[in-house]
Amino acid sequence: MRINNVSLPYPVLGNSDDILPLLPDDSVVINQSVDEEKYKFNIKLKQENPDISLLIENELAAYTCEVTCPRTYLRRCFKSKEPEFEIELGRREVFGRVDFNCFVTVYEDIIDYHNEFQNEDYGDATFDMEPGDILAAFPTASAMIDITYEMMYSSGACMVVLDGQDTKHTWFDANADTIKVYLPHNMFEQYRFMHQNRNFNALFHASIVFNALFKVLSEYKESVHGNYLWAEAVKTRIDTDENLREFDINDTTRAYELAQAVLGDPYKRMFNHLQNTMQNRNS
Repeated sequence: MRINNVSLPYPVLGNSDDILPLLPDDSVVINQSVDEEKYKFNIKLKQENPDISLLIENELAAYTCEVTCPRTYLRRCFKSKEPEFEIELGRREVFGRVDFNCFVTVYEDIIDYHNEFQNEDYGDATFDMEPGDILAAFPTASAMIDITYEMMYSSGACMVVLDGQDTKHTWFDANADTIKVYLPHNMFEQYRFMHQNRNFNALFHASIVFNALFKVLSEYKESVHGNYLWAEAVKTRIDTDENLREFDINDTTRAYELAQAVLGDPYKRMFNHLQNTMQNRNS
């Protein structure tokens, strides 16, 4: 098998077809919540390999979870006999994306390890396993927090509107953590005056925000934009929102549909707003 570019000579559940059957689609389920001081993560794992389960039961191996935050360089490891973790992290310890890499890890020497369901390519080979060796590798799960958490569920939070000074036309820049919208100076001054009015939001989302998001999604490239917070927020929405599961951020042919779905049908909200405004004026 091969994990993080390190080749290992023994079979690992979760790596291609080293061991069958493969991990189920819901092998990692993560839920998160937040209070004034901490982020709380509940992680549930699922694997159904009897040989590995027996080793865990006999305390020769255990479920482990390695938590990393690329932006704050946090790295912690947790151990559990049960396939579930309750992890708490201080709000000042993490920012942006938090990754959870879960494994079944050897904790005591295991002599002549042989998994009944290992690929026939391994034949009848047995392996002497040492503490730290990996028996199962679950898919990486990620959580988005702070500004990105707001981006996931707030229509315009992934954007910032700036004064374009001498520019003659509105333009967008997606090469940063937030999508930058540059308005000509006079329009920017109008925006500053109007955006404080809540009635302005529906019109703004259906025009500037939607057009900006549609444009950057239609030009999206994982190698260029993939690590920006706005992109991570959209990808996390797709992974966690049942209404967006059909989308793939890399499928730029559906950028128009995806932008509308992420913003909660901005045209519909705009027309509802205009209708309510007209009704109030006529009443």
